[in-house]
Amino acid sequence: MNKKINILTIVSSSLVIVVMAVMFFATPAKDVSQKENRALSQAPTFSADKLLSGEYTSDLALYISDQFPARDEFVSVKAYSELALGKGENNGVIYTDNDILIPRDEIKENRLSANLQAIADFKKMTSAQVCVAVLPRTVDVFAEYLPQSYPVQENNKLWQDYYVLAKQYGVTAPNLYDKLCDGNNYYHTDHHYNIYGAYDTYALLGDALGFAPKKLEFFKSEKVADDFCGTAMRTSGFYNAPKDEITLLRYDGDEDYTIMADGKEIALYDKSRLSTTDKYAVFLGGNHARVDITLGENRPKLLLIRDSFADSLAPFLAIHYDLVMIDLRYFTGNVQQIVAEENIQQALILESMSEFATTKNISFLKRGV
Repeated sequence: MNKKINILTIVSSSLVIVVMAVMFFATPAKDVSQKENRALSQAPTFSADKLLSGEYTSDLALYISDQFPARDEFVSVKAYSELALGKGENNGVIYTDNDILIPRDEIKENRLSANLQAIADFKKMTSAQVCVAVLPRTVDVFAEYLPQSYPVQENNKLWQDYYVLAKQYGVTAPNLYDKLCDGNNYYHTDHHYNIYGAYDTYALLGDALGFAPKKLEFFKSEKVADDFCGTAMRTSGFYNAPKDEITLLRYDGDEDYTIMADGKEIALYDKSRLSTTDKYAVFLGGNHARVDITLGENRPKLLLIRDSFADSLAPFLAIHYDLVMIDLRYFTGNVQQIVAEENIQQALILESMSEFATTKNISFLKRGV
């Protein structure tokens, strides 16, 4: 009996391997994973040097992993298998009891001091009024739902150090943490704040930047999606978790701006992106090195050093300023020169703590004229 079972196991396993191999070679390689919203590895080119160095086998393993037949389905099965085993997470994303997906965000190399020093130097070099707005992460906002083993104390110390260091370097750093962590201000499947988190950030920045924010009643809500699968969902494979809604806060005149992104005219809201996986890109169409938002009249100009969180904040700030939005991950120009030549009196550095505590790009602010 045992012999028959062993033979059956060998035959069935071999059959699965053969079928999957045939499917692998018969299925054309995909360039992009729509679920994960990322480029997939392609077949590596062979050379003796790459083989001897191990580069070829490493690239081949990535290619097989990315192009594996029914990959999305297997990723999802693995994710929910991890839940069934009581692990509570997959691919570094925690699935809480109330259906919130929280990416682990443990800072390995803390650059808070270096980045705040670079900002203080930038302020001296340009004589511009500089404000730093660092935004909480989902691990901060939903800390009460994290497993007991999560190092919450390290997160708290990170924020304490940030505010202490900002004061030491003489950098204006308004407290956005308390307000944004109190309420439903973040998506449940993504790392960004939702439109109400963006509004609260805008309202809090009024005192620091010197403008009077519009009341919430000034805006009209417009729900544009109810099936948003954010980066945490796509990374984890928890595709059956409840999806998020995307809402815009519109106002009269929000279609009157001239918006240029890297020399190309774009819209404040790119609704064509709502039919793609990356629905958050409805705000300004996604990431760009430089975006200019103007209204064609003599208005103050604000330099906004930003990451993707600024995309949903921009429509609010544009009520009060012409904006020059610079993403230091892609921008290679001279920021000090922009401040000098375009008569910019105020600058706002706005980034998530995930980016601000680890990036080396803030040092680019110190490039001389």
